[in-house]
Amino acid sequence: MRTTPERFEQLVFEEAEAVLAQLPPGLRAEAETVILQVEDQGDPTLAGERRMLLGLYEGVPLVERHADTTLLQPDRITLYRLALQSLARTEIELRRQIRRTLVHELAHFFGRDEDELRARGWA
Repeated sequence: MRTTPERFEQLVFEEAEAVLAQLPPGLRAEAETVILQVEDQGDPTLAGERRMLLGLYEGVPLVERHADTTLLQPDRITLYRLALQSLARTEIELRRQIRRTLVHELAHFFGRDEDELRARGWA
């Protein structure tokens, strides 16, 4: 499903608000520090075994931080518009895919790796 970049970004931020609203307050406060951005497409070399990159978490997962950790770059999640749009025929399907990808990337922020996500059906 094709949308304008502006509409896609609107959908992303609406879904992000919904996902954050479902988190417990402590986790929500942590997740709200992550920068969320949208790009047309990702670097295909980062997709690994996947055919296309839907999203990317960049940062230091919470479980790997220490009390003396300072001067970290902000955590960032990027969602890739063209790849996500290619998986949906309707706006409802697009919203589902955006939400699924956002939850997947947030799970990386909270310290889950690909094997754990795959076992839980989120890979």
